[in-house]
Parts: sequence; C-alpha cells; structure tokens
Amino acid sequence: MAWRRMGLILVVAVLGAALLGGCEDARRWAYHQGIAFEQWRAGLDALRVPTEDGLDWHLLQSKDGEQAPAVLLIHGFGADARNWVRFANQLEGEYRFIIPDLPGHGDTLPLTTSMDYRLNKQAVRLFGLLDQLGIERFHVAGNSMGGAIAIEMARRQPGRLISLGLVDAAGVTLQTPEFRDALARSPGNPLIPRRAEDFHATLDWATERSVGMPDFAITLMGAEKAANAEVAEKVWADINQDPAMQLGQSDVLSSIDTPTLVLWGREDRLLGVDNVEVFTQSMPNARAVILDGVGHVPMAEAAGQSAEAFRVFWNQVPDRPR
Repeated sequence: MAWRRMGLILVVAVLGAALLGGCEDARRWAYHQGIAFEQWRAGLDALRVPTEDGLDWHLLQSKDGEQAPAVLLIHGFGADARNWVRFANQLEGEYRFIIPDLPGHGDTLPLTTSMDYRLNKQAVRLFGLLDQLGIERFHVAGNSMGGAIAIEMARRQPGRLISLGLVDAAGVTLQTPEFRDALARSPGNPLIPRRAEDFHATLDWATERSVGMPDFAITLMGAEKAANAEVAEKVWADINQDPAMQLGQSDVLSSIDTPTLVLWGREDRLLGVDNVEVFTQSMPNARAVILDGVGHVPMAEAAGQSAEAFRVFWNQVPDRPR
C-alpha cells in the first residue's frame, strides 16, 4: 500500500538521522523504532495476556481478522516472537496470527531458572494461552524447538489442530556434525550469547541469508539475549534431557495424522536437511518443501518463499473438526 511505503520512507529517514547522530541513545531509539515499525507494517499489535498458571504472556497478534483462521506461530530456542514478523507481514489480513514469546524467552514473565521448560510443559502452557484468547481450532507452525513443541501439541490435542507446520524443527533433532563439534568445544553453546557481541556469531550459525538487521541492531538484540543467558542455559538443559526431542526411534510421529508441512532450509547448519526424510517417512500426512540457499530460520531469511509455501498448504487443508 502507498501509505505503508510512505511510512517506510519516513522511518528510514528518521533512523538514518538517528544513526548519523552517532550516540548510543540514538542507536537504541532507532532499534526500538525499527522493531515497532516492522510489527506495525505486519498488522500486529503487542499485548500482554495473563493466564491462570501465573504467566504474564507477551505476544504479537493480528490487529484485525478475528473471523480469519487462527494461526499459532512458535519460535525456537533463544528466539522470540519477532522471528515471525516478516512472515506474518507476507500474509497480513489472510489469517489471525498469535505469536507469543515462550516462557523463558523474550518479555513473557517470569523469566526464571526455577521453571520446567520441557516440551510437554510448554505445550500445556500454550493451550492455556489459546483458551484464554478463546481460540479452539487453529493452525500451528513452529521453528526449531518450537516445532518440537508443536508436535507435542498435535500429540496431546489433535482435534484442535487444523494443520501442523514444522520449520527446521527439532523433534527428530539430527544435529549437523559441525554443530555437535561446536557444542563440545569451549566456550560452549554458540546459541547462548554471553556478551552482546556474541550474537553476531549466533546469527552466523542460524542463518545463511541476511535477515536485514544492521550491525548495531544485532548488537543491541545481543545485549537482550546475553541478559537472559542463565535462563537460556536452563531451557537448553531441560529440552536436551527431554525424550520428546528424540522422536526418531519412537512411534510418536507415526501416530500423528494431522496434515503437516515440513519446511526446511537446505543450508541449515544446526539441524541438517536429513531430518526432512525422517519426518516425511514417519508421519502419514506430511509433505515437504526445501528452500535452497536458506539456513535454520526460513521464515526470517526467506519470508516471501516461506509464506507462499504455507499459503498454498493452508489453502489445501479444510477445517474439518475431528
């Protein structure tokens, strides 16, 4: 739309002026204004939703479209709702998006090392959030750890899911040799930045294409991630002890007949493309789309291609309560 293009031109001009100013406060202001603009352009509102389990959720939700099909989008380990914003922008007005920060991540409270972050616990919490929002039937798509949580949701309450999307998903969790080697070396997990500057290396692992963030914004986001490093370590420990992250040798996947799209970046350096075959051979109603030149977060690296793959898929899946 013309007014959105004008808005983009204005924001770019303002951000450019702020950066030329050179001070840290200006960069921080530009960072937050850029994030707010991306969410506005995607038609998303930020809101807080308390649930009966004591959580104070932070989520992004479509401004309009309460009559449109609901879509729950689940981010991966160490990420937050912002990973899905550009994807949602591609499909604005077609779906009602619900994009939460998972417990242990982002601005959902409390951020604590005392919580249990195993996948079944996160799935139950997400159902509670959807109940609070009055959403019974929905599509769900999850990236990385979020994909494994989505599988757990399909296992627990299959009748509520219209479809399942697995985007470079854990669950089978076949890590690449280079990622296994990195985890075994000091200083440890490259997905948990301890300093703001470390987040540049985290993105190098997670992405093959640029996600369009300037270096100063990556560093500022890295400071947010580093401040949550202790909680991230607890989340990582919980999920890596969870049998739901190792489903390749179980019968769980074969029991899920929810229509499923497996979307993968061929250049994923964390969970290799060999995961795709396991998912599609194990799940009776699964199909796959593999994107060349894309890494672990296709919805951010290749938002247009990823959105079109899901648009085609969702349009082919009728909402027939079971």
